[in-house]
Amino acid sequence: MSNQYFWQYLLHKGLLTHVQLCEVLKQEQPVKVKLGILAMNAGLMNAAQVGEIHNLQRVKDQKFGVLAVSQGYLTNEQVEELLTSQGEDHLSLMQSIADKGYMTFAGVEKALGDFREEYSLTEDNDEESRVIRDLVDFSAVGDRADVLYLYVGLTLRNIVRFLNDTPYILTQAAEKSATYFVSQQIFGDIALGTGLRVEQPVLLELAGRFYGESFTAVNELALDSAGEFLNVHNGVFCSSLSDMGLVVDLKAQSVQLGDSFDGQSFRVNIGTSFGQIELILSI
Repeated sequence: MSNQYFWQYLLHKGLLTHVQLCEVLKQEQPVKVKLGILAMNAGLMNAAQVGEIHNLQRVKDQKFGVLAVSQGYLTNEQVEELLTSQGEDHLSLMQSIADKGYMTFAGVEKALGDFREEYSLTEDNDEESRVIRDLVDFSAVGDRADVLYLYVGLTLRNIVRFLNDTPYILTQAAEKSATYFVSQQIFGDIALGTGLRVEQPVLLELAGRFYGESFTAVNELALDSAGEFLNVHNGVFCSSLSDMGLVVDLKAQSVQLGDSFDGQSFRVNIGTSFGQIELILSI
C-alpha cells in the first residue's frame, strides 16, 4: 500500500485536518530512507550507479528499482528485499497519528481497512488514478481529460522524487498573499499550459530542494532553480507522451510575480510539508 494514498484518504474523508496531516508529515519525513541509500548500504550499488539512476529518473517516469533492474545493477529479488527493508511506511504513520491523539488505534485500523477495501487495486498507477479522479474533475474537456489526470499523477510523483516530500491533493485552497507563477508551455500533438503558483517561502523551499542548497532570499538562481524543476518535470511528462506515440516539445520556462494563464484553466491545490502549491493547467 502506498503511504501517500492513505494520507490522501484520511484527509479526503475528514479523519485528519490539513494542519494535523502537516504535523504528521513533518515528524515522519526525516526517517524516510530512499532505495538508493539502502542499495549502497547493502553493497549492491555504488554512488556513481545510484547517481546514474537518479539522472535517468529526470527523463523517465519510472521507479528507482525498475530502472536499476533495467540497467543491470539490481535483480528483481534484490529490489524486493530492499523495499521490505524500508519497512511498512503506513505503520509509522499510524503510530504518529495515535501518539498525537488525532485518532485512536481502533479508528486508524478501521480507516486502513476501509481504504484497502475501497481501493483494492494491485497497481500503484491504478490506485493513484482512482484517488485523483475522486478528487479532481476534468470531464469538461472530454477525451483530453486523460492527459490532465496523467499530468497530475506525474506531478505528485515528481514532487516525491525531486523535492523529497509527500504531496497530497487539497479540496480547498488557502488564501495566498503575493505569489510567483512558474510556467511552461507544451506544444505539438497536444497543447498544454502548465504552471505552479506559490508564495515566496514555498518558492524558496522548492528551489532549494531541487537545487540542493538553501535559499534565504529570492534571487536569479532561486528563480532559475524553480523554473528548472518545472522544466525537468515537463521533460519527463513529454517522454511519457512520446512513449504513447505523441510528438510534443517544450517552450522555455518562465517565473513571474503574480501572473497566471488567460482564459479557462484548471486548478489543483497540492499540499506539502513546506506549504501549498497550486497547479494550474490550461488545455
